[in-house]
Amino acid sequence: MCVIYRTQMDRNGLLYILLACIMLALGLTGCAKSRDQQAAAKHVRVASELIDQHRYEAALQQIDSVHALYPKQVAERRQAKALKDTIVYLQAQQTLAYSDSLLQTLLPEADKLLKEFRYEQNDKYEDRGQYVYRNLQTGWNTNRCFLQAYVSDDRKTLVKSYYYGARAIRQTAVALAAGEQEVVLQGQNHAFEVEGWHEILTLTDEQALEVLNFVSSHLDERVKITAQGDKPNAKAVYYLSDNEKQALDKTYQLGILMRDINQLEEQIRLATKRIEHFQQKQ
Repeated sequence: MCVIYRTQMDRNGLLYILLACIMLALGLTGCAKSRDQQAAAKHVRVASELIDQHRYEAALQQIDSVHALYPKQVAERRQAKALKDTIVYLQAQQTLAYSDSLLQTLLPEADKLLKEFRYEQNDKYEDRGQYVYRNLQTGWNTNRCFLQAYVSDDRKTLVKSYYYGARAIRQTAVALAAGEQEVVLQGQNHAFEVEGWHEILTLTDEQALEVLNFVSSHLDERVKITAQGDKPNAKAVYYLSDNEKQALDKTYQLGILMRDINQLEEQIRLATKRIEHFQQKQ
């Protein structure tokens, strides 16, 4: 009888200990959960204050901390996401205002400069036209080696290295040298034969602007051009005249303007899209 009683007491004691452990675990879990909620809420509150101060990058860091450190705090993460959407909206408004203001200053500059260029387009072969400085027009330079540069309708800058001679050189690159400085750029070559051998090496976008920048940086120096072929002795060498350097410099100015205008218009388009998306969600 005594043995049975003692066993029941032992079992009751174990039960009490087990229940106490469970209650303690639940209490600790509740405390941990409360601490996580408080910490996540603090990040959200700080992010909101930083937004009011227009410190958007710092606010985004607080928002990222909520998602990274407290993935189970759904309510706080939802608030953090709403704050991030607000930042995207406010930044888009800033971008739109700044880009539009700058665009309005660049457009008149481009219009003024375009008056020095002639518009060319071959309707039979070209979908787009291009703006060419007067003394670089193709029709005036059919039977000589020269550099032609133009800005197309889609605001892309191109440079073409024209080679004319009795034999093919299979042009692979064009080199520009002035003093001790030199730049060599490779491009796509097109060749044909009409009363002599014609080759046209084309450079686009940043490569084209690099060529023009080199010329623009050496207007007071003698600029040597080498149309380089596929063999060491296959080349043509000539020098830019002052008029050609001036024309290429003007084309460089126009190319930079058109590139900047294109970038600003793209920024305006994206900012407007983000603003409209945010407004539709409200």
